[in-house]
Amino acid sequence: MRIAIVGAGVAGLTAAYRLRLHEPAPEIVIFEKSRGIGGRMATRWYDRPAGRVYVDYGAQFLKAETETLRTLMYDLLPTNALTEIELPVWTFNSANQISAGDPEQNAVPRLSYEHGLTTLARLVVDQMGVSIKPQVRIGRLGWLTSGRYSLINTEGMGQGDFDRVLIATPAPQAADLIALSDTLPAEARNTLVSELQVAQYRRCLSIVLAYERPLIERPCCALLNTDHQHPIAWIGLEHTKIGHVPPEYSVLVVQMSGDYSLQHWDTAPSALVNDVMRLASELMQEDLTTPSWTDLQKWRFSQPDVLIEPERVNGVQRGLWFAGDYLRGGRVHFAAEIGAEVAGQLSETLPSRTR
Repeated sequence: MRIAIVGAGVAGLTAAYRLRLHEPAPEIVIFEKSRGIGGRMATRWYDRPAGRVYVDYGAQFLKAETETLRTLMYDLLPTNALTEIELPVWTFNSANQISAGDPEQNAVPRLSYEHGLTTLARLVVDQMGVSIKPQVRIGRLGWLTSGRYSLINTEGMGQGDFDRVLIATPAPQAADLIALSDTLPAEARNTLVSELQVAQYRRCLSIVLAYERPLIERPCCALLNTDHQHPIAWIGLEHTKIGHVPPEYSVLVVQMSGDYSLQHWDTAPSALVNDVMRLASELMQEDLTTPSWTDLQKWRFSQPDVLIEPERVNGVQRGLWFAGDYLRGGRVHFAAEIGAEVAGQLSETLPSRTR
């Protein structure tokens, strides 16, 4: 049996890991439009005079609050590079008032890896032994008379035939893919597109501000806006994570609110960074306007604001499955949980040695 997974984010990778446990193990090919894997578990590194700097510019840390992610991280994968962020998350409001965070939330361990969250994605891939095809954007599916699927990239080149297909992309991308798959049965195609279009996402502008000097020491690893009335949603102090930043360096990851991100999506990068530095300086009561370097990432599908039920899309078309944060919630552990859940259901449709 051959299974194609479209999307190498958290849900897709977790689904692949779960499917590899099936006996007999199916052949799995993962297609990813980007160069990297891991989706929001995204890490960039920068070689600087004092050493390499690792920055998580998507998800900021992991919480092993679900069985799937907990088992994966602690029982199935190496833990030698796994670290815990000891400092708590503090909060702020629209008036720039900073206060201690929620004790209950801060009691849950915040986990990272010495070289960033992308490490988890790489560990999963190393353990699976599946084929990953990066920088391949699947443009449409072909429904064959045999009941199998052919995958065609956006350049019109065939990528092989498969018995099952799992779409693990954000819902809008999944909807576009299905809409262009004109050999699918019309009723199923129309139903899937309609359901997938229900899911709605917010955008996020993530700005890295890096300083080759110490910033004011603070008793927290991050600042979270809790009244949702501030242009800044989150400021992560990357230098509080073990192994990420050389001593004497400081790195902030400033993630903007959905409204601000939408309004400033097309703002020139230099003007955007200047505005973010001003806002961050006002919030933290520190001059942050002279960084050593900056970086910018635009997350078009950052967090799902409107979810849909998994059964609205899974089971509509034989052999075609869907997994993603829009089916469970916008956190890494939720994406992992739905990936494993859908993979378990898909696995039930595969031939088994015990059947």
